[in-house]
Parts: sequence; structure tokens; C-alpha cells
Amino acid sequence: MLIARFAVFVAALGSVVAFGAGLAGAGGKHGGEAAHVFSFGAPGKARDVSRTIAVKAGDMNFQIESLRIRDGETIRFVVSNVDEIDHDFTIGPPALQARHRAEMMEMMQSGQDMAKLHDDANAVYLKPGETKELIWSFRNVARLEFACNVPGHYEAGMRGRFHVDPLTSGPRHATQ
Repeated sequence: MLIARFAVFVAALGSVVAFGAGLAGAGGKHGGEAAHVFSFGAPGKARDVSRTIAVKAGDMNFQIESLRIRDGETIRFVVSNVDEIDHDFTIGPPALQARHRAEMMEMMQSGQDMAKLHDDANAVYLKPGETKELIWSFRNVARLEFACNVPGHYEAGMRGRFHVDPLTSGPRHATQ
């Protein structure tokens, strides 16, 4: 009787561990990686948005070369793919962007669907004609870029820089 209860306990524990492992990888992954903790910010909440910036992805550019931001600011990016090919919009420092490009290249080379596996908290993946939102709260802002890391797009110039604006203070409620 004790052995039977122990066997049921072990089976239940295995199910809980497997379920928990699935949850641990559920948010912000590329090909099964666990969620990242970002030193430069975190996903923001709609109630904290101080401004909205419309971004158009097409013709191997974002139609914006640089953006001024404030440390502590929460911005809603409304990203539209106005092109006939897939794009992504990723926020991060150059080293993270390089890792992201390498991951996307691996996905493409292995025949994986980048759109299905692309759910990082600091990025959106867009099929032609799609529009998606990314709300980001910036903190400890240093050297940040926004970029498309679909293979070849960054190299073709589909990127820009965030510049920290130390002269502004307090939330701005405007659409840029």
C-alpha cells in the first residue's frame, strides 16, 4: 500500500515538474529558451504609457533612424509592416541584437517558422500587412538599438538608435 502511494506521488510529482518546466519557458523564448531578464527595461503596462510612437517597417528601413527616450519612460510602439516580406522590431543593446540575429539565422537554416517561435518580450515579429504593439518601460538606458533581425535585414540597414534625452523630465503624453 505504501509503495503504491509512493508510485502515485512520484508520477504526480513528475507531471507537476513537466508542467512547471513548460511554464518556465512559455514567456519570451526563441526556440525554447527561458525568459530573459533585461537590464535595459521590461515590458510595460498600458496604463503607464507616456507616448505612442508609430513605426513603419518596409523597404529595409523603419523610416526612423533614431528615437529620443528618457530613462524610466514607458512607450507604446505601434509597428506596421508595410512591406511584402516579414520583419521584426527588437529593442536591445548591440550584443543582444547580434545574438538575436544568430538565433533567427539558426531558425531559418533549420526550416523553423520564425513567426511561430518569435515571442521575445522585447520584440514583435510581423508578417506582411500586420500591425502589432510593443509596450516597453526603459530603465538603466545605455546604448540601445531598435532593429530588424530577420536574416540580412540588419546588415541592409534596418536599424536605428535610441538616444537618452536627459533634458526632459516627467511623463510626456504625446504621439510622436
